[in-house]
Amino acid sequence: MSLMVTHISSHGIIHATDSNLTRSDGKADGEAPKTFSVVFLNAGITVAGTYSVAGLTMNIWLDHFIREQQEKKCVSLAEFANYLGKALEKEMTQEEKEGGSMMHIAGYVEDTRGWHPEFWFVRNVYNIDMRTGEYGDFRQTFQVTEDFWQRDWPQHKLAASFKNGGYQIYTNGFTSGRVSFMILQQHMMDFFNQIWQIREWHFRPPVSLDESRLIVDLYIQTIGVLFRLSDYSAPLIGGTPQTYAIPAPSSSLPATGSCSAS
Repeated sequence: MSLMVTHISSHGIIHATDSNLTRSDGKADGEAPKTFSVVFLNAGITVAGTYSVAGLTMNIWLDHFIREQQEKKCVSLAEFANYLGKALEKEMTQEEKEGGSMMHIAGYVEDTRGWHPEFWFVRNVYNIDMRTGEYGDFRQTFQVTEDFWQRDWPQHKLAASFKNGGYQIYTNGFTSGRVSFMILQQHMMDFFNQIWQIREWHFRPPVSLDESRLIVDLYIQTIGVLFRLSDYSAPLIGGTPQTYAIPAPSSSLPATGSCSAS
Protein backbone atom coordinates (compact mmCIF):
# COMPACT_ATOMS: atom_id res chain seq x y z
CA MET A 1 0.00 0.00 0.00
CA SER A 2 3.00 2.32 0.28
CA LEU A 3 3.95 4.95 2.85
CA MET A 4 3.09 8.62 2.41
CA VAL A 5 3.98 11.51 4.68
CA THR A 6 3.02 15.19 4.69
CA HIS A 7 5.19 17.38 6.94
CA ILE A 8 4.01 20.96 7.59
CA SER A 9 6.17 23.50 9.40
CA SER A 10 6.85 27.21 9.38
CA HIS A 11 9.46 26.56 6.67
CA GLY A 12 6.97 24.99 4.29
CA ILE A 13 5.36 21.71 3.28
CA ILE A 14 7.15 18.46 2.48
CA HIS A 15 5.38 15.69 0.59
CA ALA A 16 7.15 12.32 0.80
CA THR A 17 6.55 8.72 -0.23
CA ASP A 18 8.45 5.54 -0.95
CA SER A 19 8.63 4.31 -4.56
CA ASN A 20 7.90 0.58 -4.54
CA LEU A 21 4.88 -1.00 -6.20
CA THR A 22 3.50 -4.48 -5.54
CA ARG A 23 1.05 -6.53 -7.59
CA SER A 24 -2.22 -7.88 -6.24
CA ASP A 25 -0.47 -11.21 -5.61
CA GLY A 26 1.98 -9.48 -3.26
CA LYS A 27 5.00 -9.63 -5.58
CA ALA A 28 7.30 -6.71 -6.34
CA ASP A 29 6.40 -4.66 -9.41
CA GLY A 30 9.20 -2.07 -9.64
CA GLU A 31 9.09 1.61 -8.76
CA ALA A 32 6.71 4.37 -9.88
CA PRO A 33 5.88 8.02 -9.12
CA LYS A 34 3.71 8.51 -6.03
CA THR A 35 4.44 12.19 -5.39
CA PHE A 36 3.07 14.83 -7.76
CA SER A 37 3.29 18.61 -8.03
CA VAL A 38 0.26 20.85 -8.53
CA VAL A 39 2.23 23.97 -9.36
CA PHE A 40 -0.68 26.16 -10.41
CA LEU A 41 -2.19 25.80 -6.91
CA ASN A 42 1.15 25.91 -5.03
CA ALA A 43 0.45 22.38 -3.80
CA GLY A 44 1.35 18.72 -4.14
CA ILE A 45 -0.24 15.26 -3.96
CA THR A 46 0.92 11.91 -2.59
CA VAL A 47 -0.88 8.60 -3.16
CA ALA A 48 -1.17 5.23 -1.45
CA GLY A 49 -3.24 2.14 -2.15
CA THR A 50 -4.56 1.11 -5.53
CA TYR A 51 -2.25 2.41 -8.27
CA SER A 52 -4.75 2.61 -11.11
CA VAL A 53 -7.94 4.39 -12.12
CA ALA A 54 -10.12 2.86 -14.84
CA GLY A 55 -7.17 0.68 -15.79
CA LEU A 56 -4.75 3.60 -16.22
CA THR A 57 -1.72 3.76 -13.97
CA MET A 58 -2.11 6.42 -11.29
CA ASN A 59 0.72 8.61 -12.60
CA ILE A 60 -0.86 8.85 -16.07
CA TRP A 61 -4.36 9.40 -14.70
CA LEU A 62 -3.28 12.02 -12.15
CA ASP A 63 -1.14 13.94 -14.64
CA HIS A 64 -4.19 14.17 -16.90
CA PHE A 65 -6.45 15.20 -14.00
CA ILE A 66 -4.06 17.94 -12.85
CA ARG A 67 -3.75 19.38 -16.38
CA GLU A 68 -7.52 19.26 -16.80
CA GLN A 69 -8.12 21.19 -13.56
CA GLN A 70 -5.57 23.82 -14.57
CA GLU A 71 -7.25 24.25 -17.95
CA LYS A 72 -10.63 24.57 -16.22
CA LYS A 73 -9.08 27.28 -14.01
CA CYS A 74 -9.69 25.49 -10.71
CA VAL A 75 -9.06 28.25 -8.16
CA SER A 76 -8.72 26.57 -4.75
CA LEU A 77 -7.41 23.47 -3.01
CA ALA A 78 -10.91 22.84 -1.65
CA GLU A 79 -12.34 22.79 -5.15
CA PHE A 80 -9.48 20.65 -6.45
CA ALA A 81 -9.76 18.08 -3.63
CA ASN A 82 -13.52 17.75 -3.99
CA TYR A 83 -13.28 17.39 -7.78
CA LEU A 84 -10.63 14.70 -7.25
CA GLY A 85 -12.84 12.75 -4.86
CA LYS A 86 -15.75 12.87 -7.30
CA ALA A 87 -13.54 11.83 -10.23
CA LEU A 88 -12.12 8.85 -8.35
CA GLU A 89 -15.59 7.83 -7.25
CA LYS A 90 -16.86 7.96 -10.82
CA GLU A 91 -13.91 6.49 -12.72
CA MET A 92 -12.37 3.86 -10.43
CA THR A 93 -13.68 0.35 -10.98
CA GLN A 94 -15.27 -1.57 -8.14
CA GLU A 95 -12.21 -3.82 -7.93
CA GLU A 96 -9.86 -0.83 -7.77
CA LYS A 97 -11.88 0.69 -4.95
CA GLU A 98 -11.82 -2.56 -3.01
CA GLY A 99 -8.04 -2.25 -2.78
CA GLY A 100 -8.38 1.05 -0.90
CA SER A 101 -7.25 4.46 -2.14
CA MET A 102 -5.87 7.42 -0.19
CA MET A 103 -4.41 10.76 -1.28
CA HIS A 104 -2.82 13.65 0.62
CA ILE A 105 -3.19 17.09 -0.95
CA ALA A 106 -1.38 19.97 0.73
CA GLY A 107 -0.39 23.46 -0.29
CA TYR A 108 -0.74 27.15 0.46
CA VAL A 109 -3.97 29.14 0.27
CA GLU A 110 -4.26 32.93 0.46
CA ASP A 111 -6.88 34.75 2.49
CA THR A 112 -7.22 38.29 3.86
CA ARG A 113 -4.51 37.64 6.49
CA GLY A 114 -1.96 36.17 4.10
CA TRP A 115 -1.02 32.62 3.12
CA HIS A 116 -1.69 29.54 5.23
CA PRO A 117 -1.26 25.77 4.72
CA GLU A 118 -4.15 23.42 4.02
CA PHE A 119 -4.09 19.62 4.16
CA TRP A 120 -6.84 17.73 2.33
CA PHE A 121 -7.33 13.99 2.78
CA VAL A 122 -9.19 12.12 0.01
CA ARG A 123 -9.98 8.43 0.64
CA ASN A 124 -12.50 5.64 0.37
CA VAL A 125 -11.30 4.19 3.68
CA TYR A 126 -13.82 5.05 6.37
CA ASN A 127 -12.42 3.39 9.47
CA ILE A 128 -9.18 2.63 11.30
CA ASP A 129 -8.84 0.20 14.21
CA MET A 130 -7.35 2.31 17.02
CA ARG A 131 -5.89 -0.82 18.64
CA THR A 132 -4.16 -2.41 15.65
CA GLY A 133 -3.89 0.52 13.24
CA GLU A 134 -5.52 -1.53 10.46
CA TYR A 135 -7.73 0.20 7.90
CA GLY A 136 -11.28 -1.01 7.38
CA ASP A 137 -14.63 -0.21 5.78
CA PHE A 138 -13.49 0.35 2.18
CA ARG A 139 -16.42 1.87 0.29
CA GLN A 140 -17.36 2.73 -3.27
CA THR A 141 -17.64 6.40 -2.25
CA PHE A 142 -14.88 8.85 -1.30
CA GLN A 143 -14.77 11.25 1.61
CA VAL A 144 -12.86 14.53 1.49
CA THR A 145 -11.77 16.49 4.58
CA GLU A 146 -9.45 19.40 5.39
CA ASP A 147 -7.59 18.30 8.52
CA PHE A 148 -4.96 20.98 9.21
CA TRP A 149 -6.23 24.55 8.98
CA GLN A 150 -9.86 23.88 9.93
CA ARG A 151 -9.27 21.07 12.46
CA ASP A 152 -5.80 20.59 13.95
CA TRP A 153 -4.59 24.20 13.83
CA PRO A 154 -7.34 25.53 16.14
CA GLN A 155 -8.02 22.35 18.13
CA HIS A 156 -4.38 21.75 19.09
CA LYS A 157 -3.45 25.45 19.25
CA LEU A 158 -0.60 24.92 16.80
CA ALA A 159 0.19 28.61 16.32
CA ALA A 160 2.30 28.75 19.48
CA SER A 161 4.01 25.48 18.61
CA PHE A 162 4.90 26.59 15.08
CA LYS A 163 6.36 29.88 16.31
CA ASN A 164 8.71 27.83 18.48
CA GLY A 165 9.77 25.49 15.68
CA GLY A 166 6.99 22.91 15.88
CA TYR A 167 5.51 20.99 12.98
CA GLN A 168 2.61 18.71 12.07
CA ILE A 169 2.95 15.31 10.36
CA TYR A 170 0.25 13.29 8.58
CA THR A 171 1.09 9.68 7.73
CA ASN A 172 -0.84 6.97 5.90
CA GLY A 173 -0.08 3.71 4.15
CA PHE A 174 0.60 0.04 4.87
CA THR A 175 -0.08 -0.51 8.57
CA SER A 176 3.22 -1.94 9.79
CA GLY A 177 5.15 0.68 7.83
CA ARG A 178 2.96 3.56 8.98
CA VAL A 179 3.06 2.57 12.67
CA SER A 180 6.80 1.88 12.45
CA PHE A 181 7.27 5.35 10.97
CA MET A 182 5.48 6.98 13.90
CA ILE A 183 7.57 5.03 16.43
CA LEU A 184 10.78 5.84 14.56
CA GLN A 185 9.91 9.52 14.27
CA GLN A 186 9.33 9.86 18.01
CA HIS A 187 12.51 8.03 19.01
CA MET A 188 14.61 9.89 16.43
CA MET A 189 13.35 13.26 17.63
CA ASP A 190 14.27 12.28 21.20
CA PHE A 191 17.73 11.37 19.89
CA PHE A 192 18.12 14.56 17.85
CA ASN A 193 16.97 16.78 20.70
CA GLN A 194 19.41 15.12 23.07
CA ILE A 195 22.31 15.62 20.65
CA TRP A 196 21.33 19.19 19.74
CA GLN A 197 21.55 20.16 23.41
CA ILE A 198 25.30 19.40 23.45
CA ARG A 199 26.36 22.82 22.23
CA GLU A 200 30.07 22.08 21.95
CA TRP A 201 29.36 19.48 19.26
CA HIS A 202 27.97 22.17 16.95
CA PHE A 203 24.96 20.11 15.79
CA ARG A 204 21.65 21.94 15.44
CA PRO A 205 18.03 21.52 14.32
CA PRO A 206 17.17 22.17 10.65
CA VAL A 207 16.79 25.86 9.84
CA SER A 208 15.39 25.54 6.32
CA LEU A 209 12.93 23.52 4.29
CA ASP A 210 15.74 21.64 2.52
CA GLU A 211 17.29 20.67 5.85
CA SER A 212 13.93 19.45 7.15
CA ARG A 213 13.57 17.38 3.99
CA LEU A 214 16.82 15.55 4.85
CA ILE A 215 15.22 14.21 8.02
CA VAL A 216 11.95 13.19 6.34
CA ASP A 217 13.95 11.43 3.61
CA LEU A 218 15.96 9.60 6.30
CA TYR A 219 12.77 8.30 7.91
CA ILE A 220 11.41 6.97 4.60
CA GLN A 221 14.73 5.25 3.86
CA THR A 222 14.80 3.65 7.31
CA ILE A 223 11.33 2.15 6.93
CA GLY A 224 12.46 0.81 3.55
CA VAL A 225 15.35 -0.97 5.28
CA LEU A 226 12.88 -2.58 7.69
CA PHE A 227 10.99 -4.10 4.76
CA ARG A 228 14.19 -5.36 3.16
CA LEU A 229 14.89 -7.14 6.46
CA SER A 230 11.48 -8.78 6.64
CA ASP A 231 9.60 -11.94 5.68
CA TYR A 232 7.00 -10.13 3.58
CA SER A 233 6.51 -11.55 0.08
CA ALA A 234 8.05 -8.34 -1.32
CA PRO A 235 9.41 -5.02 -0.02
CA LEU A 236 5.97 -3.43 0.23
CA ILE A 237 7.60 -0.14 1.21
CA GLY A 238 10.99 0.89 -0.16
CA GLY A 239 12.90 2.03 -3.19
CA THR A 240 14.08 5.58 -3.73
CA PRO A 241 12.28 8.07 -1.44
CA GLN A 242 10.31 10.71 -3.33
CA THR A 243 9.94 14.20 -1.89
CA TYR A 244 8.39 17.44 -3.09
CA ALA A 245 8.93 20.58 -1.01
CA ILE A 246 6.86 23.76 -1.13
CA PRO A 247 8.46 26.79 0.58
CA ALA A 248 6.22 28.89 2.79
CA PRO A 249 5.30 32.19 1.06
CA SER A 250 6.89 35.22 2.70
CA SER A 251 3.52 36.40 4.03
CA SER A 252 2.46 33.01 5.36
CA LEU A 253 1.28 32.24 8.88
CA PRO A 254 2.90 31.49 11.27
CA ALA A 255 6.27 33.20 11.56
CA THR A 256 9.26 31.12 10.50
CA GLY A 257 11.32 29.11 12.98
CA SER A 258 13.42 25.95 13.23
CA CYS A 259 11.86 22.48 13.33
CA SER A 260 11.52 20.34 16.43
CA ALA A 261 9.09 17.78 17.77
CA SER A 262 5.55 18.99 18.32
